[in-house]
This record gives sequence, structure tokens and C-alpha cells, in this order.
Amino acid sequence: MPELADTGRRIKELRVSAGMTQHDLAGSDMSSSYISLVERGKRIPSGRALKILAARLGVGVDEISSSPQPAESPGLARRLDLVGRLVAARRQWEGGDAEGALSEFRALASMEPAGRQDDVFTEAQLAIAEILGSLGRADEGADVLLRMLDALAPAPYAEARLRALIALADLLESAGRVQDGLRYALTGYLECTDRRVAQGPGTGPATGPGTGFHLLLVLDVLTRCAYWSGCPDWAPEPEHPRPPADGVLPGPRATIDLHRALALRDRGERERAAELLGECARRVTPAAGFPLWEKVNGQYALLLLHRGDSAAARSIVERGLVVASVAQEPEFPLWLTTADAVCAEASGDRDRLAALGEELAALPETGRSHEKAAALQEIAAACERVGDRERAAGHYRQSADLFRRAQAYRHAERARERLVRLAESPARQPQEQL
Repeated sequence: MPELADTGRRIKELRVSAGMTQHDLAGSDMSSSYISLVERGKRIPSGRALKILAARLGVGVDEISSSPQPAESPGLARRLDLVGRLVAARRQWEGGDAEGALSEFRALASMEPAGRQDDVFTEAQLAIAEILGSLGRADEGADVLLRMLDALAPAPYAEARLRALIALADLLESAGRVQDGLRYALTGYLECTDRRVAQGPGTGPATGPGTGFHLLLVLDVLTRCAYWSGCPDWAPEPEHPRPPADGVLPGPRATIDLHRALALRDRGERERAAELLGECARRVTPAAGFPLWEKVNGQYALLLLHRGDSAAARSIVERGLVVASVAQEPEFPLWLTTADAVCAEASGDRDRLAALGEELAALPETGRSHEKAAALQEIAAACERVGDRERAAGHYRQSADLFRRAQAYRHAERARERLVRLAESPARQPQEQL
């Protein structure tokens, strides 16, 4: 069946040119294996499936379902050129040349509307904002996304608009502006849920920005921003079932579980928190991304320490620090180091606790100041338990200041309350254990 084979071949060519995997193209309403069969000419996509695939590839249905286009087709050649430049710029960025990639993305985004593809324009702007955020220029990145949202305002349910809202909330949270991020995360969540309600029952599978993958991304950033803003109940529980116990847990699902566990811990429900975070730690592997894996394992070790299970916590910390050393990760292992310090307290090694606390306190301000503040609060509590009141006070004070700068005002108030309590309480003998 030559026409079927040609269709599958053109779908594969366009997918590869766009830098998409079969999983990316499948989305939430198809499977990777189905895409593979289509590309090999083993399945005939329905009319509806062709429309969905064409939309994701950014082409018309006739470009993948009719007779082969001549190689010199101006529209296709132009698109392939733009997509090729987009992919090359992203590889340049991943290769370490952020400024060079930024220049190329800006060139793509500044093209006249008549000569550009809207999806390429969207991808370029999102990449510009992400690069600026990684370079510590979050305000510039936020301006890019805000201008993008202004231009997309007349189409409130467009995928590009939802992606811009998610990116803006993520950028602001990462830059330590958690309440600003919460505002845009809530907007994205409401638009997602409004779309799903508007589709109504009996309309077939939901498609578009309000479905599975995008909703999970929105819930990820909403859960983070809500937790650090002191409003964890603002983030609802995702409807999607958890993945099986083996393999890599997707990042958004793991981040949601992590912050839900932290909220449970803060309410004093440590057993439930440890159960949820333990399940999360068993599923997440370093392949899910070292920063996420490190954070989940470090926080789980801290929960185990607070439950009195020092041996299990120490095993997690030692293994985690070995992985960090072997992998030569550039990021400082914030939560594993924090757990290491509290392990030192549990074993009576006050010098190591003090040294790790000073190392953590001296970390440069590179965003996510609320994370550093929370870690310092753990160190301060450990110093207080061993009777080192001066260091405890210093860490509580720095923690409160960092929380305040990150707009995490309720967390800042808790740190200030601990500082006041420490100042007003009489000196006492250090505790033997947590």
C-alpha cells in the first residue's frame, strides 16, 4: 500500500524534523506504539487522528495524507528550515552555549509574522524565557512571557497561552517569587478546568490544553507555589492514578507528591508524610533528573530522622552523596547535605553539624531562596537541640529573611517565632536524640 507507506513516512520525517519523540506526538490520546505502527505503514490513521497528528506537527492534513509533496514545496521547505534552526538552537543551549542559543532564539522570535510559523514563534519565546531564568535574569524572562500572554489574551484556551502561564509560574517560583508564581499557576489551573467543564459529558475524549499532560504540569507548579506561599490546600489532588512501582516516576507527579508530603509533615502528620514520600522515593531514580531525585531522597531522610530511624536515614544520605560525587552534578546537593547535618546531630558529631551548617549558609543566592531558607531552618533546629543557641539563632534569622524575600511569608513567620522562642527560653542541656 504505497499511499499508506508514504503517509507514515511523511509523519516520521516531520516528527523527526520537529525534534519530537513518538511519545511527544502521541500525546494523551494515543500511544507510542500506535504512532510506530502508523509510521511503518502498519496502521491507517482515522480522519480524526490525522487532524490531531497534523495539528501537533504544525502542518495541514493534506501535507501528510495526500500524495507526496515535491521536495521544493516552498511552505514545507520554509517550515523545515525554521524547525531545523529551532532544534539547532536548543542543542546549542544544551551544549552549554546559552548566550549563543539566546541570540538564535531571539532571531526566530523577531521574524515578521508573514515569514514565521506560530508554533516556532511560541517555542522560541518560551526558550528565551527559560534561558534568561537559568542565567539569573528572571525579570527579563518574565517580561517575555507577559508580552506573550498579552498577545494571546483573545484566545484564552490556546495551548500556547497555557504553556506561557505554566512557564511564567515556574520561572517566578524558581526565582523566589512564590506568591507571584501562585497567581499565574491558579490562572492556568482555572483555564484548564474551565476547558474540561466546557467540553461537557458525552463529547468524547478531551483534547487540547486542558487534558492530562498539561493539567499535570499546571498542578505541579500550582502545588509548589501553593506550598511555599503557605496555602497548600489551594492545590487539589490530581485525578490521574500513580504509575507502577518500578521505573522512573514522571517529574511533575513526583514534585506534587513531595510537596503534599511536606504539607502533611507541617501539620504534624509525619506518618502519612513518610508513607507518601517513601513511596515517591522508591519510584524516582536519578534518571528522572538529579535535582528532583536529590530533593526527594534528602527530604525523606529528614522525615526518617524525625521519626528516630537514624540508620535508614544515614543509608539514604550516604548512597545519595556517592551518586552525586560519581555523577559530578554541578548543583549543590542541598537536601542531602541538610540531612547529612541532621545525621551528624543524631550521632553526636557537633563539629560536623556546625561545619555543614556554615557551608549551607554561605551558598550564593542563585534563586529558590525559599529552598535554602527551609534547609537552614532544619539546621537551626538541630543546632538548638544540641545546645548551640548562637548558631541556631543565626540560622533562624537568615531563614526568616530568605523566606520573606521569597514571598513565603507564613514560613518566614514560623522561623521568626522559633527565633523568639529560642531567645525567651532558658538554656538547657542538649538532647541525646531527635
